[in-house]
Amino acid sequence: MHPDPDHLDFEYMRHLAAAVRAWGPPPRMLALHVGAAACTLPRHLAHRYPDSGHIAVDVDTTLPELVRTWWDLPRAPRLRIRAQDGLDAVASRREHSLDLVVRDAFAGDETPTHLAGTDWWAAAARAIRPGGLVLANVGTRPGSRAAAADAAAARAALPVAVAIGEHAVLKGRRRGNVVLAAAHGPEVDIDALRRYAASAPLPTGVDPGWAG
Repeated sequence: MHPDPDHLDFEYMRHLAAAVRAWGPPPRMLALHVGAAACTLPRHLAHRYPDSGHIAVDVDTTLPELVRTWWDLPRAPRLRIRAQDGLDAVASRREHSLDLVVRDAFAGDETPTHLAGTDWWAAAARAIRPGGLVLANVGTRPGSRAAAADAAAARAALPVAVAIGEHAVLKGRRRGNVVLAAAHGPEVDIDALRRYAASAPLPTGVDPGWAG
């Protein structure tokens, strides 16, 4: 993790942050992060949006709790870290109780099946408020159908699902990460995402019809 919370090392993290900017979060945003890891994105968003609140869940909170001792992570209630399964965390939320849901959880190089299926996406769609946003980091590789199933589940729950990623990855030619930004309506400014993509360090595309 970089000492500066504004600095994001990984391209997909920059895509996630760009999607939040293109969405335009409410001043007192409440976000649930499924897959806490080092809490890089919660730390970044808490810095960028000082009145926001973040809940980071992981099946193993050893790493995020260690990161608290290494880096200046926001303290509760700005950032709460919980040991919890990602599907349980989303499904147990009250309806319309979150502004943002971020999924960045992996088993190896793919999202655990129960976090990429219709149950998870339906729970996430139910949990967000009107005008809310769900972001998912999707691992892809040529020949795998997991990403296609993930994208189909997203669109079954949320009619708008825009993909951001390197051109070769979006086209299934190379292994990598694609960020899905999904919402009930036109909350995401696609033109703003395209402007971001045009200035990204690597050749980046925005695809509102990406099917994995």
